[in-house]
Amino acid sequence: MYRINRLFNPEIFLGKYRKKNYFEGWYFKLIDEDKKCILSIISGIAINKNGEKKAFIQTIDGITGQTHYIPFDYKDFKYDNENFQVFIGNNYFSKERMILNLEKDDLSFIGELYFTDRIPYPKTITHPGIMGPFSFVPFMECYHGVVNISHNIQGKMIYQKRIIDFNNGYGYIEKDWGKSFPESWIWVQSNHFTKENTSFMFSIAKIPWFGSFFIGFISFLRIGDNHHTFATYTRSKIKYLNLKDHLLSITLKNSKYQLQAQVDISTNKGELMAPKIGTMNRKIEETINSKVSILLLNKDNNIIFKDTGYHGGTELCGSYEELLVGSR
Repeated sequence: MYRINRLFNPEIFLGKYRKKNYFEGWYFKLIDEDKKCILSIISGIAINKNGEKKAFIQTIDGITGQTHYIPFDYKDFKYDNENFQVFIGNNYFSKERMILNLEKDDLSFIGELYFTDRIPYPKTITHPGIMGPFSFVPFMECYHGVVNISHNIQGKMIYQKRIIDFNNGYGYIEKDWGKSFPESWIWVQSNHFTKENTSFMFSIAKIPWFGSFFIGFISFLRIGDNHHTFATYTRSKIKYLNLKDHLLSITLKNSKYQLQAQVDISTNKGELMAPKIGTMNRKIEETINSKVSILLLNKDNNIIFKDTGYHGGTELCGSYEELLVGSR
């Protein structure tokens, strides 16, 4: 039953039978109502080539760029077979709730938050997650999932000796799992638009495939109850992807729409640890305070949607220049 459940519920812990060369991590974004506190928390596990297992929690502050990596013994990692519930020491993570009890060196993060009015990523039998049919391919280097497209936050946290009121705040949850993060990738995410119930995510990566590789991408724009998917498996195309100075320009097209995004990348970057063959020893940079401008057009080039999102997550890692499309 567990093996079937994991296919159609990729948010749960999937590594029960993994012995080596494996990682799995859940990414939580937390933003308070006044948008003065912008944080991301990453919980996960890593199993290296020798079968040595470690759990970890990472944090990044979107205002200061400060990051922390806290290792845990694997025996401190517990999970539920049927639902997304993960325990790491005295810390708890699910799609409905988070409990943190982190006090280490210059980090203090204590409290409990509830996630309400959750909007999960839509699923079907053939598309159990954002990777669509690639979800069923057993040898992918890295898999990606979106748990909560958005949710409201209730509760308070003590963060760096300050009480942060997250009531009426806004959040997001996604996850990754597999052997390693890609050799190169670009990732953008924002759900803090001026129009409510709007969320955007874009990811492109160099993907190993039968001794070679291909460039694959996944993206969605959710506007209220309308969900627009642009991805390699839907035969969507990247018409333009270019980086100039700190501006990332993206143009995607499918049979019905053209989506244009311009990302003004924040300079407040933090250094995170990423997995390579199950070992958390690769350093990458991430910001969670970029501005994301979106324009959605129909086939007749009429504007369907236009808005700007804030506090966007952005990563450009590895030799990401090879992923660019169009004039450079």
